[in-house]
Amino acid sequence: MMISIALIWAVVVGFCCLLWLALGIRRRQAGEPVIENGFIPYLGCALQFGANPLQFLRSRQKMYGHIFTCKIAGQYIHFLCDPFSYHSVIRQGRHLDWTKFHFATSVKAFGHDSFDPRHGYTTENLHQTFLKTLQGEALPSLIETMMGHLQDVMLMSDRLSPSEDQWQVDGIFAFCYKVMFEAGYLTLFGKELGEDKCHIRQAAQKALVLNTLENFKEFDKIFPALVAGLPIHVFKSAYSARENLAKTMHAENLSKRHNMSDLISMRMILNDSLSTFNDVSKARTHVALLWASQANTLPATFWSLFYMI
Repeated sequence: MMISIALIWAVVVGFCCLLWLALGIRRRQAGEPVIENGFIPYLGCALQFGANPLQFLRSRQKMYGHIFTCKIAGQYIHFLCDPFSYHSVIRQGRHLDWTKFHFATSVKAFGHDSFDPRHGYTTENLHQTFLKTLQGEALPSLIETMMGHLQDVMLMSDRLSPSEDQWQVDGIFAFCYKVMFEAGYLTLFGKELGEDKCHIRQAAQKALVLNTLENFKEFDKIFPALVAGLPIHVFKSAYSARENLAKTMHAENLSKRHNMSDLISMRMILNDSLSTFNDVSKARTHVALLWASQANTLPATFWSLFYMI
């Protein structure tokens, strides 16, 4: 009797699962791009996308063309691989809620509380903060600081070289990443060890920045998967890298830095006065700013230099 009841329940559960799969699979409608649901319920194409996002997108572009839709972690995500079509999409701003997307993506990727004023964590207007600290009267001093750091970074490599007669050899990509990241990072977040000209302290400062760069690269590597909805805890090394970045940006550590930008200084004040973020969330918002300032700048610098050469 017990076996019969268990068998009946197994059949019912199996039927419900099949029904859910049949009804839950989204089918392509007229005028829509190609849809790939994947073979795994709910996850869809998440595992393939998370393993190698670039290879996944290239293979789907070859199969389906420039525009296609994939189910990833319960969400249907549209991919547009034709750069000449971006402008046409962006012009549809009245029909696309970019702000809501930005808020949700930032929370998923960086792990801080929501910036959306409707959620009650903060009343800071990030756009106004950027206007005050990155444009207008604030821009000339920011450019001057950045140019100074660029010169220091490139000249310092020569001064810190163990041998004056020995050339330092590196690939263009690695060179651009190291130089632009260090200069940009110091421009925004200042120096931990101050402006001391002592070679030992300069070498220590450079080592700290390069360690930050390694954490940044490890986190940035899986960023597309985070945007797609995969939890960061799936990627242990990337999660550790993000938390290491956040530790360096706790308010207690930032307050000890020298020559921070107006952007970071103002955000520290606004975090304390306009938000209910805890210390960890505050630090993670600075990680978001670091990523926003570097993620596109670094590859763009490489390609610019590549084409000039």
